[in-house]
Amino acid sequence: MNQIAINMYLPEDVLLEINSLHIEGKTLEDKLKLNLSIGLFVSKDISLGKAAQLAGKSLSEFINILNHLNIPAIDYTEEMYEDDIKFIQPRN
Repeated sequence: MNQIAINMYLPEDVLLEINSLHIEGKTLEDKLKLNLSIGLFVSKDISLGKAAQLAGKSLSEFINILNHLNIPAIDYTEEMYEDDIKFIQPRN
């Protein structure tokens, strides 16, 4: 994947707040990438796989991070649930 560098100005208090949060990542860049990837995933702008890739995490690592934050990795709808119930019911 090709990458481009960007320069960004943020208020100092925002940077201090980000650094004080218990966000996984060794560097500010890692923390910002993780937050960006989570935000884009939650807003359904990118897929789970793309979000993991953007965060620099394996799929299982990213899912574990989401679980830790109580963010569902899969949007399990009521329709999906009803389909599953129909499928597992005994057939005569």
